[in-house]
Amino acid sequence: MTINILNAEVHSLFDQFTERVNGHTHHNEWEQHISIPPEVGKGSIKRTRIRSGMEIVVTDLTFEQDMKLHIQEACQLFELSYCLNGEIYCEWNGKESLTEKMTGNVLFFEDELVYEEKKASVRNHLLEIRLSPKELFHYAADIPEKHKMESWLKRYKGRIDQYPNTAAIHKCVYDLINCTYNGAMKRLYMESKAMELIALFGEVDGHGTMGRNLFLSRDDLSKLDMARELIAHHFEQPMSIQELARKVGLNEFKLKKGFRERFGMTIFELVRKQRMEKALWYMEVERMNVGETAVSVGYSNVSNFATTFRKYYGCNPSEYLKNISYQNAINE
Repeated sequence: MTINILNAEVHSLFDQFTERVNGHTHHNEWEQHISIPPEVGKGSIKRTRIRSGMEIVVTDLTFEQDMKLHIQEACQLFELSYCLNGEIYCEWNGKESLTEKMTGNVLFFEDELVYEEKKASVRNHLLEIRLSPKELFHYAADIPEKHKMESWLKRYKGRIDQYPNTAAIHKCVYDLINCTYNGAMKRLYMESKAMELIALFGEVDGHGTMGRNLFLSRDDLSKLDMARELIAHHFEQPMSIQELARKVGLNEFKLKKGFRERFGMTIFELVRKQRMEKALWYMEVERMNVGETAVSVGYSNVSNFATTFRKYYGCNPSEYLKNISYQNAINE
């Protein structure tokens, strides 16, 4: 099967591929999930749109026949990808690349015609973090950091290069692939992990300064305290990192890294902590059942709530409720 795609902006590759294969789409505000018809193959693609110009795509497809894509990259695209399984052949401007399982690639394309081929009957399992340069620069802590990112773009322009597969990178990829959260919590988690992967890439690429301690002024500390208050008041429907950064007046990198330095936890971890602490209050004081508690603290899926509760407290919420009932019965 041969498909021609004009990739005019970061998100159009996913949209056009879905249309060309007559994929069936399920979607909400931030996430699209497509399945392909049996005559094309089996499997699915999930895309989380972090915001305009940034998306995270997880592909898990096995094609019935060789899939050949002719992609005209007509926009600026910076991409970090990781292939868990499969084989992807690419050719562009007289260059070639073969991606095999358990390898990560970095690329920056601006105006390239790319031929991509995936073989039939081979499971292709792939993570891609796709950004415009503007969105990449959101994660620069300062002007020197931005210049380092600009050097990435210059170095990888028109190229697909493999980066080292460290244990930390592999774990970060695994966490992204296996995220079990939903809704706003999922988008926050996925963005945090994407930022972590970008930072890990920076370290293996020789720009380890992304992991350095930040200088935080008194004004920065005040803004971080404000961010913590906002998170505490909106933990049921957490804000994106971009929205939170805008409200407190910090760039996204300084917000994320400064928050961890100041409070000893990530923004996502604080949201989860607030939810779990509030869950106890709902069960103990309001006498809510497990389903009611899950919804009240922002979980649309009771199973996800139960899993997080068990990791946090060491028991299932249903067991915790039984223990509360038993203690109440003794005290009466």
